[in-house]
Amino acid sequence: TIDLESIPGKGTKFVIKIPLTLAIISALIVQTGGQRFAMPQIGVLELVRISENSDFQIEVINQAPFLRLRDRLLSLVVLKDFFKLNGDSHSTVEQSIAASLESQGEVFVIVTQVGAYVFGIVVDQLFETQEIVVKPVASILRHIPVFSGNTILGDGSVVMILDPNGISISMGSTG
Repeated sequence: TIDLESIPGKGTKFVIKIPLTLAIISALIVQTGGQRFAMPQIGVLELVRISENSDFQIEVINQAPFLRLRDRLLSLVVLKDFFKLNGDSHSTVEQSIAASLESQGEVFVIVTQVGAYVFGIVVDQLFETQEIVVKPVASILRHIPVFSGNTILGDGSVVMILDPNGISISMGSTG
């Protein structure tokens, strides 16, 4: 809140009150399916770029996507399919990834860890890391475990903050 006290001929006093519950975190801004999200930097182990010619490729086994990363098989969640942002509800995971690679030439995997469980989150685009102010999720969205809050970026857009723990639980993997 901002309090304003003005006395004619004497001056104006501004008092800015910031709640103690306000948190500022470093977050990676990502985009998938035309929507931007914030991924807390603390949850990012590494970033992997996947293209037609890259050393890493996404494999689909029994309709589930995986990334072979240094002799380790990581299960993946394709964020635009997870949030149903792909526009085609009948496409398979393999078709969705192929369409992204064809249209953009590349996709990115955010390798994250929840407890001992390491998995990847596939996004279309990476932006910069920003210091963001965490605002609590609106009460109507609190039952959705994949969001830990939201923030307002410098351009005025509101983006949801992803919660790797909630994504892991929603994937059915508890580590």
